Amino acid sequence: MRHKVKWWCSLSLVQHRTTVVFILFSLFPTLLGVYTQEHDFNMPHQEVELWARKIGNHIFHLSNAFALYNDIKDNFRTGEATLQENDGLQLVKEMTSDVTNMMKFKVDAVNRIMNVAEEASLDKYKQEEPVDYYNAKRLNPSPDIPQEAIDDKNYRNLSLLSNIHFDGIPINESVSSVHVPTNVYAKAPDVINAIRWSGRLDRTFKSNYELDPTLSWQYFGSSTGFLRQYPASEWVMDEKDPDLYDARLRSWYIQAASSPKDMVILLDVSGSMTGLRKEIAIHVVLNILETLNENDFVNIFNFSTETTELVSCFNDSLVQANMENIGEFKKALKTIETKEIANFSKALIKAFELLQRSNSKYNKSGQGSQCNQAIMLVTDGAPDNYEKIFSTYNWPHFQVRVFTYLIGREEKKKRDLSWMACANKGYFVQVTTLAEVREQVLRYIPVMARPMVMYQEDHHHIWTGVYADVADPKQIEWLWEVREGKRQRDRTENYQKLQKIVKDSSSPAIIDALRDKWQVENFLRYGEFSLSSRSIARIKAAKMRKMRGRRGAPGLKEGYRLMTSVAVPVFDRKKTSMKTANLLGVAGTDVPIREIEKLVPPYKLGVNGYSFMVNSNGYVIYHPDLRPVFQDILKPNYNSVDFAEVELTDYENEARANDSELLELRKDLVEQNAAERMMSVKIHLDDMKRVVQRKQKYFAQKISGTPFSLGIAMPEGYGKYKVHGQIELTREIQDHRAGDVMNHFSTGNWTLHPDWVYCEYKYDQHQEDQSPEALINEFLSRAQKPNWKWRSTRTRPPPDPIMNQAQHKRWKPSMGSDERRDNYYCDKDLVQSLLFDARATNVYSRKVKIEDKIKDRNTSSQNFGITTAFVATRSGLTRWIDNPSESSSSNGNSKEPHFMKVHNRAIDEVWYKRAVDYYKEDQDAYVYSVPFDAATRDPDEVLVTATRAIFVEENDYRMAPAAVVGVTIKHRKFVDFFKNETYKCPSYPSRNSSCKKAKTCESKSLNCYLLDDNGFIIASENEDDTGKFFGTLEGTIMESLVQSEVYKKIQIFDYQAVCLDTQEKNSMASILTTPIQTLKWFASWVMGNVFWVLVKTQLYTLWDPNEAWAYAQGQWDPNAAPTDEVTYSKGPINYQSAFGEYQEMLPDEAVITDESSGEGSGKDPEEDGSGREGSGEEEIPLYEGILEYEVQDYLDGIPTEDTKHPELPDDIGDFPSLELAYINKTHPRPCDKTVYLYKLQSKKLKQDGLYKPVKGKLSNCHTNGCGRPFSVQKVISTNLILVAVNSLCPCESRKVDIEPVEVEHNETTSCNRLLMQHYRKRPQSCVNYHPDEHEIKLCGGAGSLGPSSVALLTLLLAHIYNSMMQS
Repeated sequence: MRHKVKWWCSLSLVQHRTTVVFILFSLFPTLLGVYTQEHDFNMPHQEVELWARKIGNHIFHLSNAFALYNDIKDNFRTGEATLQENDGLQLVKEMTSDVTNMMKFKVDAVNRIMNVAEEASLDKYKQEEPVDYYNAKRLNPSPDIPQEAIDDKNYRNLSLLSNIHFDGIPINESVSSVHVPTNVYAKAPDVINAIRWSGRLDRTFKSNYELDPTLSWQYFGSSTGFLRQYPASEWVMDEKDPDLYDARLRSWYIQAASSPKDMVILLDVSGSMTGLRKEIAIHVVLNILETLNENDFVNIFNFSTETTELVSCFNDSLVQANMENIGEFKKALKTIETKEIANFSKALIKAFELLQRSNSKYNKSGQGSQCNQAIMLVTDGAPDNYEKIFSTYNWPHFQVRVFTYLIGREEKKKRDLSWMACANKGYFVQVTTLAEVREQVLRYIPVMARPMVMYQEDHHHIWTGVYADVADPKQIEWLWEVREGKRQRDRTENYQKLQKIVKDSSSPAIIDALRDKWQVENFLRYGEFSLSSRSIARIKAAKMRKMRGRRGAPGLKEGYRLMTSVAVPVFDRKKTSMKTANLLGVAGTDVPIREIEKLVPPYKLGVNGYSFMVNSNGYVIYHPDLRPVFQDILKPNYNSVDFAEVELTDYENEARANDSELLELRKDLVEQNAAERMMSVKIHLDDMKRVVQRKQKYFAQKISGTPFSLGIAMPEGYGKYKVHGQIELTREIQDHRAGDVMNHFSTGNWTLHPDWVYCEYKYDQHQEDQSPEALINEFLSRAQKPNWKWRSTRTRPPPDPIMNQAQHKRWKPSMGSDERRDNYYCDKDLVQSLLFDARATNVYSRKVKIEDKIKDRNTSSQNFGITTAFVATRSGLTRWIDNPSESSSSNGNSKEPHFMKVHNRAIDEVWYKRAVDYYKEDQDAYVYSVPFDAATRDPDEVLVTATRAIFVEENDYRMAPAAVVGVTIKHRKFVDFFKNETYKCPSYPSRNSSCKKAKTCESKSLNCYLLDDNGFIIASENEDDTGKFFGTLEGTIMESLVQSEVYKKIQIFDYQAVCLDTQEKNSMASILTTPIQTLKWFASWVMGNVFWVLVKTQLYTLWDPNEAWAYAQGQWDPNAAPTDEVTYSKGPINYQSAFGEYQEMLPDEAVITDESSGEGSGKDPEEDGSGREGSGEEEIPLYEGILEYEVQDYLDGIPTEDTKHPELPDDIGDFPSLELAYINKTHPRPCDKTVYLYKLQSKKLKQDGLYKPVKGKLSNCHTNGCGRPFSVQKVISTNLILVAVNSLCPCESRKVDIEPVEVEHNETTSCNRLLMQHYRKRPQSCVNYHPDEHEIKLCGGAGSLGPSSVALLTLLLAHIYNSMMQS
């Protein structure tokens, strides 16, 4: 080597140059070949253009022929379908009138309940008389079991029948049932007495229901705690779950029981407030927060030496008590620390000054209630009564009530706190145990209600905001913890399986898998090794498809039933020697949102039109973009979604940009003004995967007697008009040539929109088959008989109170069995439009061969896998016919339901909406789509959907959509057709040797894709690409398409998003075998029994919820001895790198591995495609039994010296680590997210009226200087483009995703988001003063162990004793 170097150095300069030139010339042929191959590749632009044209022509004519597009369109034209102008203002007035009438019925119903309750409470009863009532938790609905055969004599037989009006729940319309909360002693004298006299309400309940068959649940919530509900039903709940329901904490009760309030909570955090006192104090504050609603305003201050806001963002202000702000308070309560000495003077002055500013007459913002005001003082004792401060700030007008909560048992500290409350129209309680916190906190509500009660005659009814019908909507955090417990349990079980595998197996394949951290992680998540990304995606997709069935039930919003309620307070009219003002309770009834939507029929608004309702706070009651659920659990702020958060203007380019047009419309809705406005908006579809921009016209009217405004939105353009085509039923019957009207439904299969009301009985709702199809059959048969009446009036005003008996009888005749059957409703316009559409679409005859239709149009007989032809119309009719040659082979063995039986919502289906919107882009185009999760499904079951709109047109400006026709195509055959066309040169009839393969998509140098108008892959050479967003595969090319104006990039904001914060987990240390361990186990055993009682009495939140869950679900036996087997790690591992963030759904059933696919077995699941691309939905873990609990104790135990570890290579070490069994626990919080979506700009691809290819190239995208040319061509008569990309140059491609990401806020903007309060209108009713209230001397006393507390203590001691005896 040294010799060669010396030789080289001795060369002359000329020799150097000669040698270099020689070397370059010797390498030149190779370099030239590479350069020519990579840079001089001529893209087949002309071929791409011809392919696109041929593909478009073929599938257009074939789809047209198979779907019988022209036949159906001609039928609408020859059937004399006409256009009528949509008068939006008149339409919203009519709808508002119907809703107003319905709401008046509900108000009248609760007023009758209130009047009877107040009269019944005056009756005198003998205390020794037995009380006859049906306990909702002690009902035996089975008539087969005699009463004497029931072991528990507290159970009673009661016949219950399923009723569709009450969501299919078995009910009894003759009586009511009573629910008593767990924390209320059912045999207390005041409870028994109230149950006794409230029994008189049954007759009123029944009378109300006879008068108004649309009434939902009626109820009376007593101030003693019980709930009487009509009709009677069984209180269904899992025996392992605590009964969390307390009517006094429901929004309808709290809002009716007192006027709105401004509240300041002062929490003592001085050094004496430690240990149990601190826990009780926090629990007091939490229970106070649960009594607030969206019309209340609140702030919490910690005070010791200084007084500071609990939430720093809420500096010097009162914030609305919505669920998001309450969540901020709850989160901050977990972080408080006790220290120093309490300065009561600073705290009280701070509170009074803040309340004075809020109550100022100059406060015109709508913020603050400007009604009741209260200071809630939570402390373990005060050194003085601070009379000077109260005299300065509160006397003589007593605008602020003071409620004091003494924590602890010290009697000597009661005097000053009791004086503060009594001297300021408040109430004092002493809280000594956790068990009594709720009852003691609830005592302040009747005190706030005193002025209302003393006026007696002034009963203001209230309407709540929207809420979900669950046991307790404020337990969302707890439900999320339960969900996390389910995740932990599943992972724990897989960890135990892994332990067993490690011990029992010495297979080299297992050893290799254990070396791969992602293999191990996938096993812990899914319970299987060697899961490919496709298999994991299939697991997730199967879960999501399973959920769709449950969410599809009528009236459900993603699995929950949303409602509002009207309620009125019930006052005690008894005259007593001592001045009192007792609130007996609250009477109310529910109004399901579905009942309101029935009165705003979507068919009157047309496709892409919608209605919405907003309350005086600007919060949405219902709206098509209200998305209340995240991962199967209600979102933290689901019932406080602002109207400005669901309507996205087209000018919104930054988060929460306050568009003036939108805010003006919102103000009109809040003020209940009549409104008519035009706005340009962005609307997202398909789980925020697609976007549409359009102008919409908005109309709004107030709903009298409520705080609500009803609004409608209709698209500008085609939304101005509606198709008018009806068959007059009476004329059709008289025409003997027409025959039976059901003949119009004779061809093909058909179904109706499952949520629309065509005809329905108002009373007979116990029938099992109540489908729209069955009902329309029955009513059309009745309509052809004599004396038929439409009864199309949906609502009418309630009876006038001044009606005499004869007038009332004419208004409401008695209801015998025959009369009940004749009490029905039929929407005449909708039914007659349905008949017209049925006649126009009655073309799918099985006698007509589709092949004949194809040949008639000079189209190739190759149908490339069309399985179904269908049509959906404006009247909600969907009908279809299957292609026997295709459906027989695919649908016969398919586990999936028929496509048309799932997608049967006509104008509400995404494919219907997209076809109508795309009509203005291209009137001849079919709109194609595939499922986003197509790559995870069985390839033989994936279908391509192609739809085209039928418009009735009078000229270029007057047009309206009448129907949408379409076909479904087997995706695999569609791809075969795509390949067949693009794998051959267009100038040759077939693929042969004379065709240059380098110029076709068959070449390895060319990748070809069919993309839809939003950038999703419809077809490609790789089956796994189907349904994915193109940018996830070719991000750089996608960006180039945006720069070339092929696609437009549109930013969307999601103001209802939920972000998951990872909670810190406790570290696990090795457990040593010591004598102390036995004591530790005994302590755990005792605490386990305590937790059992705490769970049953709703106090689970104060201890570690994991152990409480484990015991409640039977996953941990407190009597079991500790295990002596555990595998532990010698050292820590990088937990974060091993697991990453949890964003996927965990399976709760057996996993089927895809052994044939070896891809992704050792890759990061987040990087190899197993993430969410193409799923099309939020990843929602679905568990059949959601209330399952975490099992930490699976992992507890004592390692012994005999613990054996598997024979594994040294580099694996002690495995599996105990740390692996723990999940990263998450906690949901509301946040803002943003995403860029894409829209095809077809007009940009046209030149001189013809579509021309877009030629582009990524230049210098690699270090060797090569580039990637590409060609784009619009596929005629479709929403597709054909993209061909050169694949030779190994360019690095960025990933362009369409998954929403959180909008990053700094501390200031984050606070601004929380404090952002748009204009609101305060409730009109405010009763906060009565001149004689000072005569009431009842202002509280010490807490004591009453019957409820004694019962709880007895239960605890008895349970521990029984456990000791058994062990």
